[in-house]
Amino acid sequence: MRPPRQARPCRARIAALGLATPARRCNHFRVSQVPPGISAPNDPYRGRNAGAAFTGLSSGTRWVYLALVVASVAGFCATVGLWTAAFIGAEHARPDQSLLTAGIIVLLVTVAFLYAHIFVGLYWVYTAWQWLPPEQRYSRHWRSWITPGHAALLLLVPYFHYYWMFVVNCGLCDALDRMRVTYPTSEAAPKNLAITAGVCQIVVPLPVGAIMWLVFMSKIERMTREMSHANLPAMPAHSV
Repeated sequence: MRPPRQARPCRARIAALGLATPARRCNHFRVSQVPPGISAPNDPYRGRNAGAAFTGLSSGTRWVYLALVVASVAGFCATVGLWTAAFIGAEHARPDQSLLTAGIIVLLVTVAFLYAHIFVGLYWVYTAWQWLPPEQRYSRHWRSWITPGHAALLLLVPYFHYYWMFVVNCGLCDALDRMRVTYPTSEAAPKNLAITAGVCQIVVPLPVGAIMWLVFMSKIERMTREMSHANLPAMPAHSV
């Protein structure tokens, strides 16, 4: 004769005892479906690769950006100086053609420096978002994931870039603040500086806006270096 099967406790009795079934307990940690290989933005329990190492952002791009900004400002000053000298020293109401020609050449070189400093800035944005782990590449001001390419190239879209530069730079600060939970730093991400630099870029792009961006770049690079030196589990290896 087989022994009788044990009675299963009813749900009401389980609820009365203040217990939760495994199914109910697991429901609190369910996450939405995301692309393969990418964790959900609200998933703080993703696995980490303990053997992976990471380094902070290099400051080389920022120094190139600084050199191009200085060259652009100097070029504009030189152009104004040459044209002013051409008209002040004019004889018989005719400006000095050689000075005017020199001013035009300097102006063309200065415009080239201006475009170069823009593309160097885009490259810095690309590398900063590439540095972030894939699961951190999002912003509450954008409805989908932000790839490094999207972060940089959408800044070239006329008029839209006035909005996008706040999305990518504030989103970068938010991502670094989330990472500070695991990789602590001495200071929080400079989100207010990112907003100020964006406003200056609209009102007075050169030299005030460029200088503010340089300060913002410096603070972000310092944060990434501090995170790379944190004595905590290493950041998971990631690809673009």
